[in-house]
Amino acid sequence: MGLANQSATPGRTTLLDAVNILLAVIGEAPVNGLDNSVMTESSIAERTLLEFHKQEQTRGWSWNSEEDYPFAVATDGTISVPSNLTRWAPDPFQWNGRFILRGQRVYDRDKRSYVLTGAAVTQLTADVVWTLPWDDCPEVFNRYISILGARAFSNRFLGSDSIERYTQQDLLMARTELDRNELQQLQPNSLSGRRGVLPFATFNPAAGLAGRGSPSWLD
Repeated sequence: MGLANQSATPGRTTLLDAVNILLAVIGEAPVNGLDNSVMTESSIAERTLLEFHKQEQTRGWSWNSEEDYPFAVATDGTISVPSNLTRWAPDPFQWNGRFILRGQRVYDRDKRSYVLTGAAVTQLTADVVWTLPWDDCPEVFNRYISILGARAFSNRFLGSDSIERYTQQDLLMARTELDRNELQQLQPNSLSGRRGVLPFATFNPAAGLAGRGSPSWLD
């Protein structure tokens, strides 16, 4: 720490940075590394962060979800999904809830079997949500998790909710930035619903108010 930091470009919040934020909240000194071989305050802080990191990702965001993701049937007639997949939803209009996910395998409720050879399908597509590692998530999400984890960590470690009350505004600001980032990624509107649904841009009322008229595709 020192004057050299005034010219340093701030980088992303690393998992170590987040752990030190949690430690500072309870008045502990920062650590230089993460070592889970011994149960210490830093290891408990790291586990708390990763707990909420996984929990909040299961909600599904623009950066960890995909639509119509293909899953091929293996030679044994089954479909297994990766362990970091937390939501698997095939088209309900096409299959009417016939295929569901049990554990890491797709189950055919009509045939009451994991073997899909009798279902006359070679692959299934589904809307999915993945859990991503810390470094693959947006900075605004990791920052939000740092504050959310710090509130829970102080409450569990100190047995007091005073810090949780004091950091309420910080949490609201972090969540606002996270939601703003999500809206910028999705680009939703009342006509197309979200980005990528229609093959062309929809009318932007703000463009008319600004005197720019209709989108270029109407000219």
